[in-house]
Amino acid sequence: MLSRLIPYRTYSTTFAAVSQISHFSRLGQIRLARKIFDDLQDKTVTSWNAIMAGYFKKKGSREARRLFDKMPETNTISWNGLVSGYVQNGMIFEARKVFDQMPERNVVSWTAMIRGYVQEGLIEEAELLFWRMPERNVVSWTVMLAWVRNAMNSKVDVARKLFEVMPDKNEVTWTAMLTGYTRSGGEVGKARLVFDQMREKDDGTWSTMIKIYERKGFELEALALFSLMQTEGVRPSFPSVISVLSVCGSLASLDHGRQVHSQLQKGCLIGSLLLSWDNRDIVMWNSIIAGYAQHGFGEKALEVFHDMFASSIAPDEITFIGVLSACSYTGKVKEGLEIFESMKSNYQVDPKTEHYACMVDLLG
Repeated sequence: MLSRLIPYRTYSTTFAAVSQISHFSRLGQIRLARKIFDDLQDKTVTSWNAIMAGYFKKKGSREARRLFDKMPETNTISWNGLVSGYVQNGMIFEARKVFDQMPERNVVSWTAMIRGYVQEGLIEEAELLFWRMPERNVVSWTVMLAWVRNAMNSKVDVARKLFEVMPDKNEVTWTAMLTGYTRSGGEVGKARLVFDQMREKDDGTWSTMIKIYERKGFELEALALFSLMQTEGVRPSFPSVISVLSVCGSLASLDHGRQVHSQLQKGCLIGSLLLSWDNRDIVMWNSIIAGYAQHGFGEKALEVFHDMFASSIAPDEITFIGVLSACSYTGKVKEGLEIFESMKSNYQVDPKTEHYACMVDLLG
């Protein structure tokens, strides 16, 4: 259907054609991408690589290989594309066969093959290949650490062993190791040890450790770390704020909620965080609205709701639970009724049992 909407055209440059081949491949329109490729009079290595990658995206590994074999000339990018394509399709043995046949390898070649082994759970093979790499930079070390960490959730000590022999560590590698303990089944003490050993910590690192405490049920430790974070002069990010508000909810402590709110207000952080929030998606808006509503800050919850509306973010059913709860806490009956009425008429959100329960509380 899409091909009927695209008028036939002759591309003035190979660059334009390659761009369109890649574009339609991403859309899953491999036939259209192939037509553009076939119509090209001057096929460069880049155009061959682009159509080959398109077939791999559509699980067309046979045709991708056939194209590779027909290429009048290849380069390292072509070979890497073949290895990565096989890895992407879970064809690890075919990928290794190509890898061994490569006339020249670079960091991308080695990294792609190692990634394939890790994805298939073949950690020993991945490690052997990693140690055979002629050059290992901080990027390859970090990538290897992250892959091993993700693949071996229950054996994070394997990643720790790799981490300890790394010649150079940066914030990314430290954080990668830290999050490894998040997924390993409760190694909170070891995670804190890694955190304390870090020479430099940014707001993301603090947020990660706070999140670990929150997920594992160490609520008081999360609150203490949040306070220490501000004492150290580190500006809280939204993930850390949301984690702390969630902790306050778990503790069912209005005092803790007010304490956190007071800390944020003293630092003039609430408004500035909202303004600097790069990815203001619905989940984040809902989290902060619910956090305020649950801890008695109904006015603040409603302010955030209005800011959300002004930012052209469409509320969903979760949003309205938080907002209606805020109206109930603050006794704003008229505003609550208006918001409830607007759910269906303005936002096409059908009221559920939870919304009616909020209205019962509001009118009770």
